[in-house]
Amino acid sequence: MNKTARFVLKTVAAGLAFCAFVCLVVGSWSDMYEAIERRRACRLSKQESGDYADEELYQ
Repeated sequence: MNKTARFVLKTVAAGLAFCAFVCLVVGSWSDMYEAIERRRACRLSKQESGDYADEELYQ
């Protein structure tokens, strides 16, 4: 009986840990998406601004 109770408790603990991880990912999904979009926008702006002669614009 003792082994069965331990197994059940370990299974429940593993399930709760998995649920906590899923909640963490879902809760921070929008933050991760915003960070990815900012990085993409920064990368695109660097590529676009590389075509211009900035020295001539600011004289």
